[in-house]
Amino acid sequence: MTRTIDTLGKALRHNMLVVATCRDCQRQARFTASDLAKFYGQGRDPHSLKFRCTHCDNRNCKVTIMDNPYDRTPETVVWRPVKIRL
Repeated sequence: MTRTIDTLGKALRHNMLVVATCRDCQRQARFTASDLAKFYGQGRDPHSLKFRCTHCDNRNCKVTIMDNPYDRTPETVVWRPVKIRL
């Protein structure tokens, strides 16, 4: 029986990546579920997170969850969330 991963805590237990894809320019940013769970909390739904594209400055992003590729290629870049004070 399969279960959907609806919280960051469940994605954290399976060592998954959260991928934010801009719907306009198709750029992707990948985050580890453990980093996002530390930042937002383990009970947060990953699809409710708001991401902003750094290329076109748009907030229209699609959020998906994927397995962590253990054979990382140089093209796989994992970002870390940070809080910025203005």
